[in-house]
Amino acid sequence: MYFYLISELEVYCVFTSVVFTFLCSLFYTTYTMSDRKLNTKQINILKTAYKFRYLTTDNLARHRNITHNSAYSALKILHSNGYLGMKYNKNYRLMNKSARYYLTPQAVKYLRQSDPGLNEDILNSRLREKGKSSDFVDYQVAVHAAYLDVRQARGENVLIQTASELAETEGVIKPYPALYVRDKKTHFFVELTGDQHLFLVKKRIRKYLEHYESDDWSWDSYPNVRIVRRLKSDRKKLEAYIEEKMDDNYLDETDIVFEVVPWVAPLPSEPIT
Repeated sequence: MYFYLISELEVYCVFTSVVFTFLCSLFYTTYTMSDRKLNTKQINILKTAYKFRYLTTDNLARHRNITHNSAYSALKILHSNGYLGMKYNKNYRLMNKSARYYLTPQAVKYLRQSDPGLNEDILNSRLREKGKSSDFVDYQVAVHAAYLDVRQARGENVLIQTASELAETEGVIKPYPALYVRDKKTHFFVELTGDQHLFLVKKRIRKYLEHYESDDWSWDSYPNVRIVRRLKSDRKKLEAYIEEKMDDNYLDETDIVFEVVPWVAPLPSEPIT
């Protein structure tokens, strides 16, 4: 009887200890991160997602010049605490794609309260990231990678604006380009065409010609247009099409310059006139 009571007491103590540990763990994960202030590095990651919409481990590691493991851990912590949503399924591995992280409503609320200087329209648009298509998400990831390529090629002093940032500038072609790049020597738009049908790329070229001739822009000279296309055969077709349309509109390279290239960097250094 004595041993039975001791055993029963031990079971009770173990049970209460386990319950207490579980409740403390639950309290820590649901309260401490969501209610306390994030550190500077975590806030910067949220602001990077605000700028580029979707983050990957590789892009974040390059962006912050940290290791892949550090970037992965930082994203997972913010995800597990409700600040970042994640797009990932079993097909990603087969396609050699990594998880994509985006701002959650909790993160948008935090940024809105902690930094009143952020654009309200952009913040509101970040509330709908979860439902975006796979093609749209992949495009945004490619834009971030292109941004990093430009920064690596041109240095930290170059101005690189995303489509969201260009929305605050008057006179920019719509839909907005992937990037606008400017330094002391040159300025240009970046068009990422991916596997887009050539018909759509040609339509975009005509749109640029129309925008140039509309004079609805305020630069001293029109930005060069850098069209990124991987296939050499496609680039030749686009170059021939550009030449044809430039002739049709009585334009030459003193008016507007198109560059059809296999990658976004290294970038040219034509002076702005």
